[in-house]
Amino acid sequence: MIELTPVRPDFVAEVSNINLRASLSSQDADALRDALHRYAVLVVPEQPLNEAEQLAVAQQFGPLEISVGASVYNADRPRRLNHAELSDISNLDERGGILDPGDIRRLINLSNQLWHTDSSFKHTPASVSLLSAQEIPPVGGATEFADMRAAWEALDGARQERLAPLIAVHDYFHSRGLTDFDVGSIPPAWRERQPPVRQVLVRTHAATGRRALYIASHISRIEGMSDEAGRVLVDELMAFATQPQFVYRHRWRTNDLVLWDNRCTMHRGAGFDEKYRRSMRRATVQDTGPTVA
Repeated sequence: MIELTPVRPDFVAEVSNINLRASLSSQDADALRDALHRYAVLVVPEQPLNEAEQLAVAQQFGPLEISVGASVYNADRPRRLNHAELSDISNLDERGGILDPGDIRRLINLSNQLWHTDSSFKHTPASVSLLSAQEIPPVGGATEFADMRAAWEALDGARQERLAPLIAVHDYFHSRGLTDFDVGSIPPAWRERQPPVRQVLVRTHAATGRRALYIASHISRIEGMSDEAGRVLVDELMAFATQPQFVYRHRWRTNDLVLWDNRCTMHRGAGFDEKYRRSMRRATVQDTGPTVA
């Protein structure tokens, strides 16, 4: 049976006594899902998974989505990874060399350093993400996670009442434009493959019933508000939800696997000296349906 060491009473736990390279028993699979529902982020050290093994673990949580890298901006060129269901969270090209500073893959990945939740820019967003580390730089490159359940619960009742009915528009290319990426150069075909979508601003977790803020750097506007007022609101909520009391910082080790629930967390990657290699890959589980009918 798996063993859990909580970092906080109900946010982030380290998992031990499990080998994810082997087929999971139904008991361990259920325990892993239950732990993720409670803690929202799970750290599983010493898991040297290959691509197929990582995907097999991810499938315990539901159907897998296709990576944006494989379906949009990298759809017509070779990829480093062999499976379209895996996102390449690295600074490496398809031959394993370090990306040039101006490589579009590097420029697009820079927005991973902004607070976000995975695939909120898709009509059916992500539920669970599983990020596996093969090579890590000696310093930098940590990932921070914010508990959006705790942030929601810390808001006063009047604020919650005002926020609960709001709808946000999430746009993959909006968050790219917040970094050095020139969104004006985006081919029309990319935008057609990944158009903006509507998402609730506050969502209720199907398994736990807990409510959480559902915000991300992908939000381009709030329906029913002016662009300026919407930006101010999103900035205020971002600042509030990422205060230290809501945040856990994970310092990666080789062969770590970290799982998180996108329905109730945000995350961001820290920068690092890109003369060092960083090889990581993410499998992402598709949620059961859209948040807005």
